Amino acid sequence: MTFVMRMALREIRASWQRLLFFFVCIAIGVGSIVALRSVIQSVRVALAGEARTLMGADVTLTTNRPWTDLVLATLEAEQRAGRVTLRSEAVEIPTMVRLGDASRPATRMVELRAVGPEFPLYGSLSLLDGVYTHGLLAGHGAVVRPELLAQFGLEVGDRILLGTQAFEIRGVITAEPGRRLGAFTLGPRVIIDRADLDSTGLLAFGSRVSFQQLLRVPDTVSADLVADLREAFANEFVGVRWYRRTEDQMGENLARAENYLSLVGLVVLILGGIGVSSVTRVFVQQKVRSIAILKCVGTTSPQVLAIYMTQVLLLGLAGSALGVALAAGVMAAVPALAGDLTALLKVEFGLTATAVLQGFAIGLLVSMLFSLVPLLEVRHVKPSLLLRQDVPAPAGIDWLKWTVTAGVAAALVAVAAWQAGSVQVGLMLSGGFVAIAFVLHLAGAALVRAVQPLRYARSFALRQAVLHIARPGNQTRVILLAVGLGAFFILGVRTLQANLLRDFAIQAGPEAPDLFLIDIQQDQRDRLAAFLDESNGSAPAARIIPTLRARVVGVQGREMDLDSYEAVRGRGLAREYTVTYRPALEANEELIEGQWWGDEPMQGEAEVSIEERFSDRDTDGNFRLGSRINVGDQMRFDVLGRIITARVTSVRRVDWQDFRAGGFMFVFRPGTFDRAPHTYISALQGPRDPGARARMQAELVAQFPNVSVIDLREILETVQAIVNNVTLAVTVVGALVLVSGGLILIGAVSMTKFRRVYEAAILKTLGASSRLIATMLVLEYGVLGAIAGTIGALGAIVLSWAVARYALEMPWEATPGITMTGIVATSLLVAAIGVLASVDVLRHKPLATLRAE
Repeated sequence: MTFVMRMALREIRASWQRLLFFFVCIAIGVGSIVALRSVIQSVRVALAGEARTLMGADVTLTTNRPWTDLVLATLEAEQRAGRVTLRSEAVEIPTMVRLGDASRPATRMVELRAVGPEFPLYGSLSLLDGVYTHGLLAGHGAVVRPELLAQFGLEVGDRILLGTQAFEIRGVITAEPGRRLGAFTLGPRVIIDRADLDSTGLLAFGSRVSFQQLLRVPDTVSADLVADLREAFANEFVGVRWYRRTEDQMGENLARAENYLSLVGLVVLILGGIGVSSVTRVFVQQKVRSIAILKCVGTTSPQVLAIYMTQVLLLGLAGSALGVALAAGVMAAVPALAGDLTALLKVEFGLTATAVLQGFAIGLLVSMLFSLVPLLEVRHVKPSLLLRQDVPAPAGIDWLKWTVTAGVAAALVAVAAWQAGSVQVGLMLSGGFVAIAFVLHLAGAALVRAVQPLRYARSFALRQAVLHIARPGNQTRVILLAVGLGAFFILGVRTLQANLLRDFAIQAGPEAPDLFLIDIQQDQRDRLAAFLDESNGSAPAARIIPTLRARVVGVQGREMDLDSYEAVRGRGLAREYTVTYRPALEANEELIEGQWWGDEPMQGEAEVSIEERFSDRDTDGNFRLGSRINVGDQMRFDVLGRIITARVTSVRRVDWQDFRAGGFMFVFRPGTFDRAPHTYISALQGPRDPGARARMQAELVAQFPNVSVIDLREILETVQAIVNNVTLAVTVVGALVLVSGGLILIGAVSMTKFRRVYEAAILKTLGASSRLIATMLVLEYGVLGAIAGTIGALGAIVLSWAVARYALEMPWEATPGITMTGIVATSLLVAAIGVLASVDVLRHKPLATLRAE
């Protein structure tokens, strides 16, 4: 054993520079796994026992209707019984805020929350300066998010208008219990006193309000209480959320995220392993004479194999240690990026022991598994090689090699399953990676063959560059796999991003409405229409659409018979729908079944038209196979507490991407709701000039304080930010893969440098200049990079088309600018890396090289 270790250390001292680049690939993969797992494990540790803080209560009841006497009486009875120890009421509503200074016409949609004196039941509302107490909100006080201050240039002490009431800003929120982290929001948070909400006039009929009851409950009775409340409120349209269920869901989601994200690091690590396998094979070829000498002095094949496996083990340890160091650097920067999560849960981000141990274990496993098969070649090196120039190929099938290869493949599947937490996912990842590698290999081989006619080009440098791509011992396949896969990731997500933003921009184009008004009251309709006509000048008149909110409470039909709200809820129909009535189809609708009612007044029973998914037995996930709603079926709706029975007379197909005419799941025949109170929404094109747009919104909110304005231009910015974040995340993955490809390329150049130095010496002896050799290198690696970029670009086109067509169901267009830029950039990158790594080839003097040979 001492002999093996001593020889392994001597080999490392002699050749560590040539092997370093490949084990940096191992370091990047290990660093990715350790960093991702450490981040999520740190969050999971912080979440243990903090689900109450995230939810703000043990149990939360929510509804969009005022609390009924039954609900309030039940909660009071539970308080008297001691199963509810503390109760606090809260209300959330999206609304418009404007400045108290009338000379500054600016408005912004915010998410308003009105809370009682008991808030928060758990955790604390953190402020930028000072400590939160409910007294800050008393007498029309408000605390707001810093984004609102930044947008309006406000300070603590300034006044804002909510509805018809002025509020003084008394604090700046940094972290809020009970708000879902990372959720999509319509605007920054503003918190006021529940007692002051009525004075704003925002609780008008039809307002999109979420009423909440926050409950503190003893742990010993919480499970029973939740079950009893759900049963008691089954027909009251009240949602019941329990912190333990939330905690379980968050734990499951985090565990799933941890496993799947660690696969990103594993993919990078496998690429590094492929590089290790390739360099080990070249390394063994270079060490053939040394191995023959060792065997001449009595060293056995198992001992030689042990020497080089020990070397791989030591370098794998070094690569894994470097990866852990990289992960530690990443973890140091995480708190600054985590924002609200760090402040709310007081997460202490740092490397976790389990993540580090997994990183080391996987780094060593991948290093050894990918090195083992190439190292088996040492068995075939004979002492007689010192008298010969070649190694004869072994006769027959090498059963040991194929057995070890099968074992390595099974071990890699096991590693993938371990990281994913699922054997099925591990098999899918392994199979997918093999399939992608096979496709890339075939594509690379085809493209390499396609450039072979360039061997007959007039340019000597180009001829030599093309010949070198297929040189003996080349790393072309490995480099094409790694670099092509990295380009595939980056170009695929960039192409998809361009299509997403283009599609959304088309929907928000010059002909589409870009302002949406909601919560318009019946007595405001005519005045608002006049205001919009006057403010919008020659623009098309605004459409004002009547809306009500309804729930399906029963269906009687040929295939579906639901006679209670519980049965409806079991079929996925229980959510609240926004419905409307009108005499004609809209431009984005198509009648596919039944008959439309036309302009005749309604006689007899009510009629309703349904959207096609309610009638689609094959693709609608809400219904069991063989169940659907048909023309002629009867449906019962709860509208403002009144049961409306309507017969289905038609089925519509709605183009949801064209929202100029709106989109409704249920459309009723006019006359159904003649005597029912309801609200209106409106869609219009606002002024293009930002100043005029701001003034119009300010005047509108001043005259109609309860009306909320959704500015599509702001939503587009939010959507673009979300798409950009996702794009950035996938681009980072692609960049990691590209870095691995670059390192493999550097290592390949380093390992084959002895051949290149000899070739350069021959060429220089024959009269070639250093400039000509440099041109050959640029062309060689430029062609290689162009092939890799083309492979990645073709794969990216297929990926983005498939995702757009089948996952997002949106039109797809090629992006030749992104594609060509990606190919050129990849070609330049590979050429630059290859030439810089080959500088020594240009510097060597031919005489010294030929003497050494």
